[in-house]
Formats: sequence, C-alpha cells, structure tokens
Amino acid sequence: MARFVREFLAGPERPKQKARGRMGFVAGEPAGANGAGEENGRALPPLVIDADALNALAQEERWWSDVPAGSILTPHPGEMARLLHAERDAVQADRIGTALRAAREWRQIVVLKGAYTVIASPDGEAYVLPFATPLLATAGTGDVLAGILVGLLAQGLKPLDAAIAGGFLHGLTAVEIEENWEQGAGTVASDLVAALPAALKRLTA
Repeated sequence: MARFVREFLAGPERPKQKARGRMGFVAGEPAGANGAGEENGRALPPLVIDADALNALAQEERWWSDVPAGSILTPHPGEMARLLHAERDAVQADRIGTALRAAREWRQIVVLKGAYTVIASPDGEAYVLPFATPLLATAGTGDVLAGILVGLLAQGLKPLDAAIAGGFLHGLTAVEIEENWEQGAGTVASDLVAALPAALKRLTA
C-alpha cells in the first residue's frame, strides 16, 4: 500500500505529450490545469485520502508536499495521531485546534471524524458537524463518506464545499436511520448507502 500511494502521487516518469482536446478530471477542465504532477506530463486533481492511504502517508517525511493542494483527508483520531506523530488523547483534547493546525500546515482540507466531526481548511476556517451517533462508528461507514466526497468532487464542487456537504449528508443519513428504521444498533455500512436517497431528499426539500 505504501509503495502504491508513493508511486501514485509521484506519477509516471514520462516526457510531456502535447495535449489533445480538453480532457480533464472535471468537465471543461483541460488536462494539466491543476498543476500537481505536471512535470511528469499528467496532473492530479484534488484527492480524497482515507484509511490505509493515510497510514501510508504517515510513514513518509513531508508527505503533504506530494499531495495536490486542496485534497480532502478524512482521518479518524487514531489516523490523525499517526499523521501528526502525536498521541490520540492529545488530538481528542483539542479537535478543532488540531484540525486547523494540520490543515494550515498541509494545505489540505481536513475532515477529523468522530462525534461532532471537524472540517478545517488551510485558510483557517473550521466547521463542526452537529452529529454524534454510534451508527457512524461501525466498520465501513468511513468508506461511505469517502465515496460521497469523491462523488461530489466529480460533480464539480470545490473541495471545502464537498467536504462540508458530504459530511453533513453522511451524518444526516445516520439520523434518518435512527428516526425511521427499526434495526438501530444493528446498522451496517450498506444500510447507510441504502438510506442516502431519503436523506438527500430531506436535505434538498
């Protein structure tokens, strides 16, 4: 995993090729518009980095210099502690301050998961989501969040907007399950996916 992440961010060593047409990661965006990785003839858009990819980055020095600016990192407190080479308790003791400092240093959007998820931007903005539910502590629910974020980025939302909207939708979906489903504590990640349309409808009504 660590090697894959390192090589993916570095990009293939190949000469630049003349661009043909307007092919990019976002509709209407020419290839190479982002800037990251252009020295190798290909540009990376802002990324969503989660789970083992975060743990792989934590093994590298100054890893943030290789990640496209404005990417979204989604660590839980343990992963955040590894990225910062700090103690988990220290992260939890000052969640907002920790997320803000990391976002500024890394020049990335930080989504520090947990009860009342904190979203921090490199510009010093912080947002705290109003959700604290054990339904989001089950295995795989973080993967659902990552998928939501990727989908919003692919639709053209700016990274900070995608992080806020995606995090809120993720939490609202858990609330939708708590209010309307009978299974409660037996909820698994696939249930969260199934409930997304209803939560989205409620959010946009």
